[in-house]
Amino acid sequence: MWTRLTLLAVVAAIAGSTTTLAQRVQRYAAPRTEHGFPSFQGVWATEFLTMLERPPGVDSPVVNREQAERLADTMRALAPAVNDPQFQLDNVRQLAMVKGEYRTSVIVDPTDGRMPFTEAGSKLAVSINARNASSFDHPEQRPLSERCMENLGYSPIRPLPVVLRYQILQTRDVVVIVSEGPSGPRLIHLRGGPRPEVLRSIDGYSVGSWEGDTLVVRTTHLRAEDPARDGIGRPLLLSRNSKIRERFTRVSERELLYQFTIEDDGLYTRPWTGEFSMTRHDGPIYEYACHEGNYSLTNILRGGQAEAANVVEPKRDRK
Repeated sequence: MWTRLTLLAVVAAIAGSTTTLAQRVQRYAAPRTEHGFPSFQGVWATEFLTMLERPPGVDSPVVNREQAERLADTMRALAPAVNDPQFQLDNVRQLAMVKGEYRTSVIVDPTDGRMPFTEAGSKLAVSINARNASSFDHPEQRPLSERCMENLGYSPIRPLPVVLRYQILQTRDVVVIVSEGPSGPRLIHLRGGPRPEVLRSIDGYSVGSWEGDTLVVRTTHLRAEDPARDGIGRPLLLSRNSKIRERFTRVSERELLYQFTIEDDGLYTRPWTGEFSMTRHDGPIYEYACHEGNYSLTNILRGGQAEAANVVEPKRDRK
């Protein structure tokens, strides 16, 4: 009798603990829009120091809290003394977190956290960095972001070590991403058909579809007169042949997981993937008005030309 009662008690305890565990790991159910789609609507932000590529000397893609704090302190100490004022104002001090994990790079595949450039892609990246450091003769030599022609919400979305805000709006036919920066909204067409090959733009043409609770977006029809996209370190490169696939998944009330994969045989030896999370931001976003206020471009050109004029060539040894 006692054995039977004990057995029943054990079974009941196991059943109760299993139910509790199931409740604890229950998958998050995102709220729905009026059209029945998972709702991403609202303002989301990135606010971390983690760069696209993993820093030299860092082997692991995931670190614990103590390691993350040390790495963040090192990255801030290595930042240039003269920097974008927003870097000082935002005062970001943490690495990216994805579903509770501290990440050392946005790139997760390849596992070394580096863009797998082809030889041609690597040479192009070096030449673009050299151009950005030394070419100040006319505006067309400057990066797209300095000319207010690139939006960080364009595909693929790229974080910087400041607070970047994005507002997402959804209808039955389109998802709109408005970035607090240049240069206008991005449209993801949910009912988009084929686009003529001749119609190309810097942001390309994005078509989305739903796979369960995940919005999957494919972007093509890119212009690539300037193949570089804004970022820290080696430039992310795109060409007219680049294909970009993105995935947006809301994994909690305040976390929106973003993943992207780039495929371009001319620039990269293989497709590569990055991911990070955006967090819910309770404040509004503001108009950037980049063209109207872009007095800095004139100063960039004048400053670069003045610096070049002051360079003194080393004197040759006289015999």
